[in-house]
Amino acid sequence: MQFKKNNVYLRNKQTMIFRIKILFCSLFLFIVVQSIIYIRSIDFFKSYHKYFVPKHDLYCHFLSVYDTLPSVKDDKIVKDTSIFFLETSCNSYNRGKILIRSRQACAVESAARMNPNKTVYLLYASPGMFRDDHTQSDELIKNLMAYSNIKLQYLNMKKFVQGTPVEKLWTSEKIYRSKYILPHMSDILRYLTLWKYGGIYIDLDVIVTKNLDSLEQNFAGAEDSNYIASGVMGFSSKGIGHQYVNSCVYDLAENFDGDAWSANGPLVVTNLGNRLCNADFKDFIGQSCQDFHIYPPEAFYAIPFHTWEQFFNNSELANVKEKTQDSYLIHVWNKLSYHAKIPIEDDVPYLDFARKYCPGTVRHLKRYF
Repeated sequence: MQFKKNNVYLRNKQTMIFRIKILFCSLFLFIVVQSIIYIRSIDFFKSYHKYFVPKHDLYCHFLSVYDTLPSVKDDKIVKDTSIFFLETSCNSYNRGKILIRSRQACAVESAARMNPNKTVYLLYASPGMFRDDHTQSDELIKNLMAYSNIKLQYLNMKKFVQGTPVEKLWTSEKIYRSKYILPHMSDILRYLTLWKYGGIYIDLDVIVTKNLDSLEQNFAGAEDSNYIASGVMGFSSKGIGHQYVNSCVYDLAENFDGDAWSANGPLVVTNLGNRLCNADFKDFIGQSCQDFHIYPPEAFYAIPFHTWEQFFNNSELANVKEKTQDSYLIHVWNKLSYHAKIPIEDDVPYLDFARKYCPGTVRHLKRYF
């Protein structure tokens, strides 16, 4: 009897051990299968990007990604009262988190400091979230986020152009075949942002040195006698100002040119100025044509692009200060100057202005500005 009990016990024990082994084997197989599925899904994702996502620098505009900053579409923007900066590249998506360069951060901070009664928006067309890894970029972003009048938000291209005059242009992908895809996308978005919200658009390669409340509501600035530049512009969201920016947006929709660098930015607002003045705009610099004010070069472009090196030359400090004393901002021509590194102990004009107008940014610099 005892022998039978022991035998039953042994069989039960063996059965339990066998079942446990089966369970572990099943679990192991499940993990292996799921791993294979995961790896293949990654391979598919990579293949999808390789073969189906457009092969250009702004491919991230086509992605449906849920990890983003708060959307500008969901924000209750008070029209005609805000300042807008745009970051249209895919740099943030490529690096897996929101990034900012020190000179970009300086532009945004200076605008917020000099205009405490305006909300300053930095809109990212690239998906991505802020993640604090204690890099210089992370510290610069935290510095900006500490300002109550600065908002960093996501601009979803597909939703942003929906129902606008440039929607067909975007869906045709003509923009993405442009020879100058990044500046041309920026051109379109600056006009479209002002078309939606009114207010002021500013390039990211500036330092704002004055309060902008005294600017006319509908304006741009002459770069020289040939062009009205599109680096700083303002339009109202209603009335005649909206009519003007609306004509610019339709001009882009109908006449977009991907072969000429200036065709979709400066040329659009230059054509507007010529139409409103019913003559060559250069004869009306410093004046208004039908409530569209054309500011002289010293307002925004006191140092012309062909002498951009003055901002990076120690011996030019007094000269630059004198030339820009009546300016609302300094424009440093990033297209030409982006490669010029400034050691943080240097005393070039650009860094001198930064120390005064974006001190938080300068405090977080590690080696270069």
